Amino acid sequence: MSSPELPKSHAAGFVLTRPGEQEPEYLLLVNQRDGMPGLPKGHRDGREDDLATAKRETLEETGLTDLEIDPWFRTEIGYRVRKGAHHLWKSVVYFRAILRSGDVHLSHEHTAFSWQPLPETLGALSFESLREVLRQASLHAKDPAWFRIKPPGFAEAERHLAALSHADEKLLAHLRGGAKLARAFAEGLSKAGVPVNVEAAAVGTLLHDVGRAIGRPEDHQLEGLRHLRGTSLAPYGFACVSHFTKGATGKELVAAGVAGATVDAFQRAIDVERLTWEERCAALADACMKGSTAVPPAERFADLRKRYDAPALIDLQERRTGILRGELAAALGADPLSLVGLA
Repeated sequence: MSSPELPKSHAAGFVLTRPGEQEPEYLLLVNQRDGMPGLPKGHRDGREDDLATAKRETLEETGLTDLEIDPWFRTEIGYRVRKGAHHLWKSVVYFRAILRSGDVHLSHEHTAFSWQPLPETLGALSFESLREVLRQASLHAKDPAWFRIKPPGFAEAERHLAALSHADEKLLAHLRGGAKLARAFAEGLSKAGVPVNVEAAAVGTLLHDVGRAIGRPEDHQLEGLRHLRGTSLAPYGFACVSHFTKGATGKELVAAGVAGATVDAFQRAIDVERLTWEERCAALADACMKGSTAVPPAERFADLRKRYDAPALIDLQERRTGILRGELAAALGADPLSLVGLA
């Protein structure tokens, strides 16, 4: 029997995290029936939608209700399961959520639970389909644990870029210049005690225009991210979108003229509004690059206004750049542009 011919079963659940000391921790539940670790999930009850199912099942299995649910992440897997003498085709939808408060109280369905960082959680799961759910959710959330799983390699990123069909010397000079600025910003933050990965900031910035390097300038943000997700450099695709949005909200982007479908695609692919320090460095660095030359942001945005008929969007990017510059200044105790001679 092929999967479309099998009787159907449907469930929903969460990739649930809580803040850890340095990295998020993921909730695993040990199933009473087979002793296998998994994520909170359960079958749909009547006509409830998938999110309602995930909430109810998480409450029943863990007692947890105070969740910050990401409204954009959603992924689905399917597989064959045995029930008695028969097989079913089971589909499971997973959402992503962060625990705000509360303690786990297990139901009779599970015998134990644990909160573990991403590498340990991936190692504990037995099924590749479930590990892939976790990979997708953690990349969407920009979990810094990826910098341990796949340490940033600047030389590797350079080789990857140089091999792409549209990576000419002009584009490469622009990206290398931005990476140099981002590294200086991140080094300053690190010296000030801010938890930033300096090399990751530089590599992410080097790759931020990879969409242009594959010949997709009109939609380079999303296409660059999609391209990198299929490579070993997946954890460093964060700046593909955030160099463009600079932390603006979805509503701000739409009001500035970005198509709603494009903004929705950004948000489904990656957490757009919760910027990491690495992203802040990359976004500010991009705002200082006029071609291959580092310039103050005002000069960069004046040049953009000459070349693009998108005044509302450029105004938003400039305003957001000012906010990012202020956030870095507050952490550094000095204007970040003073670190690179642009203040």
